[in-house]
Amino acid sequence: MYQEGKRIISHHRRHVIATWTVLLVVALIVGGMLGTRHFLKADTKIGKPPAPVVNTVVAAGEPAKPFTEGIFTIDLPKDWIYIGRSHDTYQAYEFENTSGNKGVETLAVYVDTIPTNLGVNQVLPVEADGDSIVPTSVSGNCAGFTGNKVPGAQATPAKWDNINFLCDLANYERNVVGTSSQNAINSVTLTGKTTGSHRLFFTYTDNGSEPNYQIFYNALQSFQLN
Repeated sequence: MYQEGKRIISHHRRHVIATWTVLLVVALIVGGMLGTRHFLKADTKIGKPPAPVVNTVVAAGEPAKPFTEGIFTIDLPKDWIYIGRSHDTYQAYEFENTSGNKGVETLAVYVDTIPTNLGVNQVLPVEADGDSIVPTSVSGNCAGFTGNKVPGAQATPAKWDNINFLCDLANYERNVVGTSSQNAINSVTLTGKTTGSHRLFFTYTDNGSEPNYQIFYNALQSFQLN
């Protein structure tokens, strides 16, 4: 149909134009894909992969040496030594570090004869798991949450994470951590496979500039009653 002022494009010519348009679009797509593959292709050839580098990361204070004393075993850092039983009524098993500042870190293990009125500066709540111990996390200095003024009593009743313990407000600047449990203050009861049930209490003292409580945590995790 003829319309004045408008150019008439035949049906054949329209078909040719559409065909070339489609071919042009396809060519652009294919060219783009090939170009992308070229630029993404690595310039180097992958040969035999190198052997993996394996590093053993040892956390500070990680247990490395087992000690068997009395009716229990415990793991402590390899520089630690057993120094004997305490010369008092409790006869606690005592250990200390030897590297760096010797004796700055100490651990005491009380078995059955427990100091029920001994205050500490921080508490580590624990639970019994048969012949083993499940530690949680060390509290902050109890002088900050007892509500009492310092200096105060050496055995001030305190609570952390629903665990009762005794806070040493007389020596509030020390770094003495003690265990306590739902069983009793300063006590957790374990049952050994051969020795039966025993009450235990642990204290860890770190007089270093940056106390490492991970040593205490790891030691308790490794503890086993025989």
